[in-house]
Amino acid sequence: MAGSQIIPEKITSPFQLMAAWFVMLVLLSSVFLTAASKIEKPDWAAGYLVVFTSLLALVVIGCVTLMLTKFRPHLQDGKEYAQWLKDKGKYSSGLVFKGHPSKSISTKASYKSADSKSSLITNVDVNVVNTYDSNEMIAHLKSEGFNADIYAQDREPYQSHSGQESIWLGSRVNPSIACQVMKAAIKKWPHLKYVHLSNDGGDPPDEVHDQIFIGGSTNTAKQFGIRKWTNQDFAQLDDSMNLSELHSAVRDKYQ
Repeated sequence: MAGSQIIPEKITSPFQLMAAWFVMLVLLSSVFLTAASKIEKPDWAAGYLVVFTSLLALVVIGCVTLMLTKFRPHLQDGKEYAQWLKDKGKYSSGLVFKGHPSKSISTKASYKSADSKSSLITNVDVNVVNTYDSNEMIAHLKSEGFNADIYAQDREPYQSHSGQESIWLGSRVNPSIACQVMKAAIKKWPHLKYVHLSNDGGDPPDEVHDQIFIGGSTNTAKQFGIRKWTNQDFAQLDDSMNLSELHSAVRDKYQ
């Protein structure tokens, strides 16, 4: 057992962490069972160590089984986990708090006049859910001057919009760009009904705060307690809004 060493800096992924659990289980079990074999008095001590070792093994095995089943997606590396979150149409399973204070953030997104639609706005990632008519949405957004892509093009597209009615809005996106993108999206997909800010639900990957995702999960929006937006609500979005005003408008629809 002298060669079984755990070097913390070498543990860089969740699967390696689970392997470390097993190494620790083997080491601790060996220590406890060796101690039990050498204890003569009191009589109950050896039995106690054996029972404790058995319970420890069951707990570790149970935790590993749970991680490999219910929480398996959370064992992915950062990039793959971020993609899984977006596939599920959510940033995290955290709660949404109405009136969450806007963070003072300097946005890195740039804005270009609508008169210069020949040059695309490239500093904001606009991703569109993969549906049967996503190409039409992409073409529409590009005609409005935005750089947009279909997310997960290699996967089977949704054949209905009934479960993809949300817009996930990055909290650092320039408000002028955010308002224009949402208005453009509504023109093409009037079924969009929910808007959620990336910093109002846990701790998502940092890059999510600079993105706009069109076609997020309807079920997730309902779980967050977001009320439906009307066409009038979207029409009231003003390109001159500052970050705080835009975030306040979005949070007004939180329950």
